[in-house]
Amino acid sequence: MRRMLLAPTTVIALVALAACSSDNTSVAPSTSAAVTTVAPESSTTLATSTTDAPPATDPTTTPAPTTPPTAGWSVIDASTVGAPLAFPCCGSNWYGGSVSPPLPAAGQPLADGVYSISIEWPDDPTAPITATVARFDQCSALPVGSCEDMGGSYAPDEYGIDPSGSMELTFTLDASVTVVLGGFGGGDGSSNFASGSGADLAELIAQLNADYRDAVLSRRDAGMTFDEIVADLVANPSNGFSAPAEEFAGSLAYTYGDAPPLLFQGLPGFGPDPDPAAQGSDIIGSISLVVSGGALQIQVYAGFYS
Repeated sequence: MRRMLLAPTTVIALVALAACSSDNTSVAPSTSAAVTTVAPESSTTLATSTTDAPPATDPTTTPAPTTPPTAGWSVIDASTVGAPLAFPCCGSNWYGGSVSPPLPAAGQPLADGVYSISIEWPDDPTAPITATVARFDQCSALPVGSCEDMGGSYAPDEYGIDPSGSMELTFTLDASVTVVLGGFGGGDGSSNFASGSGADLAELIAQLNADYRDAVLSRRDAGMTFDEIVADLVANPSNGFSAPAEEFAGSLAYTYGDAPPLLFQGLPGFGPDPDPAAQGSDIIGSISLVVSGGALQIQVYAGFYS
């Protein structure tokens, strides 16, 4: 694969992940996104796959850039994002999105539109991150097995991820990146989503991982069980960990600064075959990418799933 330098700015929206959503937040109903145009402080690299994706089968509506975010997290109306905000619930498909444009040829930038994105957070969140970008398309246009089969024909607004091609996108979580982060604060959910910069997210991830090691993994390594650790942190909050806003929602919540509370419905690093490299940021799931006027916005989620 050939790589190219992308001159436009980068905007990322993130949503922290837990399981399967019951409040239909897998997509935002609006087709206008809160994206930001700022002067780039670091380069972004694209590398296309050698497999060409098929052309889009219907138009993609892309939101226009808006005012750059200030430092820190600011609560936003999730309906203005215009892209999927969480994974589909309960074995269903993606809804309320749009068909992605074709992936670009090698050396060309992504066209304006909404895409799927997959990110693995590095140990150092300030280091360059290489994500995998793929297309959303209507389930009726995708190969068999690309979408959940509910019986009968697929609805026009039922989407899946095109398996025929993908590309790499490399970026750095710095001030040139905008992030939309979803968590779980209980109540009516009006404060569950916030916008910040890539630098805000990098700071959050670094602190989360450090606090998770100190408050959770150290207790596990000392011989405490899952239930004992949860009970201890609920009774004696520390390192940002405490009871979730709603008892039914999960095991623990993590709060840092003015970011939305991140919900731990389970604890990474536990179970019959625990991952020895588990860290707190494993609950932050990458959902979608919006490209608008050369700016990039990524949704990730760490909120409630039923």
